This record gives sequence, C-alpha cells and structure tokens, in this order.
Amino acid sequence: MFKKRIFAAGLLIALLAGSMTGCFRKDEPQQTGKLEPVRLVYYRMFDDEDVIRPLIQQYQSTHSNVQITYRKFTNLEEYQNLIVNELAEGEGPDIFSAPNYWILPNKKKLAPAPVDFVSPQVFRDTFVNVAANDMIFSDPADGVEKVYGIPMMVDTLALYYNKSAYEDKIPARGKPPVTWAELQEDVFLLTKKDQSFERFEQAGIAMGRSDNIARSTDILFLLMIQHGIDFYNDNMSKAEFSRQRTGTATGVSVSPAAEALGLYTGFALPANKNYSWNQYISDVNSSTKELETFARGKVVMIFGYSYLYDQLAAQIKDLEGKGVKTISLNNVGIVPVPQVNDPATSTEKRDAYANYFVETVSRTSDHPQEAWDFLVFMSNKENLQYYNEKTHRPTSRRDMIEDQMKDPIYGVFAEQIGYAESMPIYDYAKYSEIFSKAVDSVLATVSVTDAVRIAEEEINALLPPEGMSTPAAVIN
Repeated sequence: MFKKRIFAAGLLIALLAGSMTGCFRKDEPQQTGKLEPVRLVYYRMFDDEDVIRPLIQQYQSTHSNVQITYRKFTNLEEYQNLIVNELAEGEGPDIFSAPNYWILPNKKKLAPAPVDFVSPQVFRDTFVNVAANDMIFSDPADGVEKVYGIPMMVDTLALYYNKSAYEDKIPARGKPPVTWAELQEDVFLLTKKDQSFERFEQAGIAMGRSDNIARSTDILFLLMIQHGIDFYNDNMSKAEFSRQRTGTATGVSVSPAAEALGLYTGFALPANKNYSWNQYISDVNSSTKELETFARGKVVMIFGYSYLYDQLAAQIKDLEGKGVKTISLNNVGIVPVPQVNDPATSTEKRDAYANYFVETVSRTSDHPQEAWDFLVFMSNKENLQYYNEKTHRPTSRRDMIEDQMKDPIYGVFAEQIGYAESMPIYDYAKYSEIFSKAVDSVLATVSVTDAVRIAEEEINALLPPEGMSTPAAVIN
C-alpha cells in the first residue's frame, strides 16, 4: 500500500516538483546530457534505516544520479559534538537532523533553502506555527528571510496518567484536570503516603526534582512559557527572565519565572499539601527514572512526549517478564498539559511545549540544492503520512492535524501542535545544568526569587555579546 502511494508521490514530485501545497518551487530546470553524479550523506537521530530507506530509494528512483548514504545515531550529545566538529573542519554530512532549538544559535553553520525552492510565506501556511518561528530567519549573507530547516514532525509534552487511579479517587472526572490549580488538588487526593523507604505507596505526580525526572528541564520551560515569561532582550544577547511585574490578581510584584519555579518545586517540598515526590521513589541512576515508577503503579501522572508510549509499553513488558507487578497498558491515558487558566473561561491562549528534530543542510555541503530538493520530497504529505504510520510521531503539517487528532492514543499530540511554543536555547545541556541547580537550591531552602536571579546570571555568562540573532519574523 505504501509503495503504491509513495510511487505516485514520486511521480508527482518529478512532474510538478513539490506542487502539493504551493510551498515549493514549481519549475524543475530541464536537464540535458549526462547528469553529474551527486553523493549526499544524511545523519539522523533515532530512526532506523528501514524507516527512512524506502523514502531514499523512491527519491533515487527518479533522480538516478543521486546516491544518498544514511547513518543513524542514538546518543544526542555525541551526535551534536560530531556534527559541530566535522563542520568546523569543512566536512560532515550534507543533510542532518538537529533539535529545533539548535538551529537559531547555529544558523551560520547551515545552508538555508533557496527562496525559489522553499517560500517562507507558504512554509508558514503549510507547517505549524512553532515550526515557522523556529525555522525562518534572515540570512546574514543577504538579509533575505529564508527557511533553515524542514520538520518531519513536531512533538510536545503531554500528561500520561493511570486511569484506574483516577477512577478510584476522582471518579466524577476520571482524568486529570485542565488547570494547574486543580491538578495540585488532585495530587493531594491521589497521593498515598506510608512508612516505606520511598515514603509513598502511590505518588500523585512525578514533578519537583531535577535528578530523577527525565524531562525536568522541559517541564520547567513549559511552565515558564505558560507564565508569559520574557526570557531574553530583543536581540537575545541578555537573559531577563528574573524581571518582576505586577500580578493581576494580587497587585504584588512577582517574577513569572519565580512563579513557574515555585509551582514546579512545590511538588517536592514535604511541607506542601501537594507534596508527592522525593529522591527515593525514582532511582537517580536509572535510565528509565520515573518511567519505571509509573509502570509499577507507584505514581499516577508523568510528563512525556509521544515516543514515551512505546517506551512505556516496552518497560511494562520487561518488568512483567521479571515478575514485577505493573499497571496494564490499557490503563494508560494521555491528556493535554494543564494550563494556568481554564481554557473554557479564559481568553488567554493555551500553551504547550514543543521539542522536536528538523532536517537541515550543512553549509559545507557541495550539493546544497540537491540536498534541499530531497528534503522537499521528504516533507510532502504522502511521505509524512507514511512516516507517521511507521513512527507515530505527530505531524508538522497543518493539513494532517485533523486526521491525526482522531487517533485514540496519539491524538493528544496532534491537538497540542497548534498552540505549541518553543524556547530559544543557546546551549541546552548547560541550560539544563543551570536550571537543575536552581531547582536543587529551592529544595535546599533558597528562595525562588534568588534561585531565578542566579540562574539568569549564569545564562548571561554563556550568551555571546552579539546575541543569538533575533528571528526575522515571529508569528504570535
């Protein structure tokens, strides 16, 4: 079925050069004589070759002079270091995947798409808003707005929960609430304390610490976005997230970042009513961290991206094979992340946090046009439908959202794409260290205001004086 669909898509590409949405160039220059051989090297994280190879083969079937070598990686830190080092030596891949937050501070290492290949304006019409914000910048060479990457998917944090625990304790709703205030109350009702070493028979939510929660930094970024934080100044040369503003409800000057940090850490402070997480309930040195705790039924809610579902299924199967009692995979539910304000009564926009990979072209490539032509082909609707079927990764295209929202498991991730936001990050690993230290300091009785101020100072020590280059256009 896929081969028939993708063969038709390949013919369409060959005849119309990506006319599926008007996003890409419509006229393919005619070739005469023997075409020059083109060899492209493609680096990508996580996806097995059997997922990507059929797309490569189909492209090569209509571009006989192009040979694409694919290489998969699994360790993100090693992968990024390899690419940076190879590009610095004038080598490296022609095409590679990169985290969305990596593109802006590293755009000088990239070859943007020729404007006649990928139109920035129709890119915005074709791909979701967060992708346009993350991928469209002015080219330092000529000042023209250009596209620096094409996403095959856009993933967001969602809330996984144990259905049985909710039916037992909060049957009137049977699932997590839509606001953080309600969730704090739910956590109090769901948490069962005992005299065990872990101190919890059942924790309400995995939240509050930095050491034994896999995506602690991303959860904190989500809260900062939801609290309306202004992270940087205009040219992103200085972090300013410690600035205070007058709270609309209290009239007291507060820092949105401090509010976000206080909300996050509150779940790990024993004096709080909604205390539900400590250093014992999830192993700091475990690769699975809170995932295993959730699989064992020891915590009701955890945050995760779309791929967490498959990881959870594998974790449950592994634990069952060892004779460990687990929850049933049928008891796993997924809902959108809570909001500060109730969407049913508030005029404020909802916010989710997006963290995803995009495909881009290296400035060291000898064949940037051919590389971009391949990415245009990869991102057409038929090919991204195939990719979603193989990986369950949520789409990056507007015209696929409605169908994906119907999926009983992964539909939540498609639902959140439209209101997803991202965080411009100069160095993700160092930002994570800084905010982890901020979380730890609050748990050690430092005030959230001081913790935020110190984190801001440390991030400012990292930022280049010229800034990260403000995007050419930000779509609200």
